[in-house]
Amino acid sequence: MSVKDPSEYAMLPAGTVVKYGAMGDAPAAFKPLITTTAIGATGQTGSFIEANRLIDTSKKFIRDLPEGPDKEFGFQDDPSDPDFQAFLDAAANGDTVQLQVTFPNGRIALMVVVLNGWQFAEPNLSEVMQITVSGKQNSVAWSKSK
Repeated sequence: MSVKDPSEYAMLPAGTVVKYGAMGDAPAAFKPLITTTAIGATGQTGSFIEANRLIDTSKKFIRDLPEGPDKEFGFQDDPSDPDFQAFLDAAANGDTVQLQVTFPNGRIALMVVVLNGWQFAEPNLSEVMQITVSGKQNSVAWSKSK
C-alpha cells in the first residue's frame, strides 16, 4: 500500500467550481457562479430520537431523518454578471434551485437548496464588496469525476 504525500491532496478553495440551475435543469445547463467565495458545509447528518420501552433499563435510540445544513453562500459582488444577478433574483424570490459544487479532489455535490434572501456583508475598506445568500440544503447526491 502506498501512502500519499500531503502535497498530493487537494486544497480548498483553489479549483472549486460552483454552478446553479433551476429545478429540472440538467447539470450541463447550469450557470457558473464565478465570484463564489464561500459555500458553507455540504452534506447531511441526522440526529437521534429516544425510543425507550417500559422494559428498558437504559435509553434506546433510533436515527432521525438526515438533514442538510443551513447555508450561507459568499460572493464578491459583480452587478454586471447576468448569471450572478439571476441567482440573486432567485434568492430574493425564495426559489428552490440546484447547485453543483465540483471540488478539486474530484468529489461532486449536487444539492437542492431553498434560497431565502441575500444581503451585503459588513463593509470593509480593505476588501471587495461581498454578498451573502442564505439558504437551506434539502438534499445532496455525491459523485466523483475521477
